[in-house]
Amino acid sequence: MKHQKISLSWKLDFNHVPPHIASHTKMFGSTTQNGSIRSWLFTLAFLLFSHPSITYSYRSHIHLSRQSIDSCLTSLNVTYPGESSFHSFSQAFNSRLSYTPAAIVLPSSVQDVERLVTCGAYLKLPVVSRSGGHSYAGYGLGGVDGALVADLSSLKQITLSGDNVVVQTGNILGEVATYLWDHGRRALPHGTCPKVGTGGHTSYGGYGPYSRMAGLLMDRVVSADVVLANGTSVTASEVSHPDLFWALKGAAPSYGIVTSWTYSTLTAPMISVSFFISLPRYTSGDTFATAFSKYQAFVHTAPRELAMAFAFGGDSKGIGAQLTGNYFGSKSNFINLVSGLVKFLNGSISHADEYSDWTKLLVANGGEQLVTTGPSPPNTFFAKSLVTFDLLDDSSLKRWGDYLVNTAIHADIGWFAQADLYGGAISSDFDASSSSFAHRDAFLVFQFYGSSKDNAPYPSDGMDVINKMLTSLSPNPTAAYPNYIDPSLSDSEWQSQYFGTNMARLREIKASYDPNNVFKFPQSIPV
Repeated sequence: MKHQKISLSWKLDFNHVPPHIASHTKMFGSTTQNGSIRSWLFTLAFLLFSHPSITYSYRSHIHLSRQSIDSCLTSLNVTYPGESSFHSFSQAFNSRLSYTPAAIVLPSSVQDVERLVTCGAYLKLPVVSRSGGHSYAGYGLGGVDGALVADLSSLKQITLSGDNVVVQTGNILGEVATYLWDHGRRALPHGTCPKVGTGGHTSYGGYGPYSRMAGLLMDRVVSADVVLANGTSVTASEVSHPDLFWALKGAAPSYGIVTSWTYSTLTAPMISVSFFISLPRYTSGDTFATAFSKYQAFVHTAPRELAMAFAFGGDSKGIGAQLTGNYFGSKSNFINLVSGLVKFLNGSISHADEYSDWTKLLVANGGEQLVTTGPSPPNTFFAKSLVTFDLLDDSSLKRWGDYLVNTAIHADIGWFAQADLYGGAISSDFDASSSSFAHRDAFLVFQFYGSSKDNAPYPSDGMDVINKMLTSLSPNPTAAYPNYIDPSLSDSEWQSQYFGTNMARLREIKASYDPNNVFKFPQSIPV
């Protein structure tokens, strides 16, 4: 192995430090911007003079021991493989996947995040962040062994000022919703699972029942505080680092660690309805296809006040289905709107409950309290997604229905699928160029989800069942939702299906802000 000798002087001469650290000081100019030069110099001096694996030479590839990592992360809260605490912090939400990070850091401040990013860049470890820990692909743990993980769960500050709220990314959705309601009856559009983290959910879109009224969660972002690859923090917005801001709203984990989002909040809806419409059990592909065709035709012209999903699962007795969601208005108006659809589908309204308390509506949507202790229980699963932009044709629905009834219901996995209605404010109130989210004009977004029974090892044919659940409907899918991230997609597939024509610009911005690919995981934007 060749070594590149460097000159050392007690005077910190930036021309004589390892080139990947020296580049950090040049990429954005002064390191004093939103950061501390003294803190950075301390880290630099420590790396150069105290690191046990450096013998005053720069090595392009270093086999890292725990001691070499620990000496760089000194004074930070770190857990390593083999320690008792490591097991709980390294558990993936998806138990089908297992990765062993080189270390997991639990920062208690933005300065801690800056320190760990600087160390990760110097040690050439891929750096990833974990907010709520719900990545379907385990990318919050690196998606491969050996990553340096920033577990953001201790960054819990929330500050409301006027209509804007600053939310650190260790907060989960339920905590944010509770805070906003308790501090002025404010609200944001976001998903229904209260334990999902604000970091990834916002980064890749952030769809929820209120999105047809108010946009995706990312659409409410005013600015983002982010730690960059050089270990400094900046605030990105439409007027400061606008290219970075555009990239963060759609692909943030590839560009830095967002430590807080600033959202523009809304007055919580005065009256909302949570509903559940039971549908008959379907035992033929034709009857299922007819029912879904009627659903999509109805919601295609539905008012934005209606958020509705067609959800279903199967067993040996057929397909059980329901329509579920919210209506942002009175119960009587909701009944008048859907009565014709319910009659045509031979369904029944199991419940349509009216709420004036926003948080109680959210509890009804998610099926659990907004703030509870402990993480979500793990599940062993595989999932796919599909984004459609118009009505699906009858032949596709018939082919899909036949596969579900003739094959999928007999699979040795538990599965469900759901088609969520987009549109409304998502497509009409926000310009497509305002973010790197590629599916502004989506009509329906599907999720196909299969899990092993009793959390047993995933069956060998389970992935094939879910794959065919997608391809029987859309043999050549062109778009997918990155918050249902799918590690089985090839590079060309995920790049085109997640980011579409935005990919070229995303790569340019990546090369500008993270040229050494510090923030790297299997589906991060490449340099």
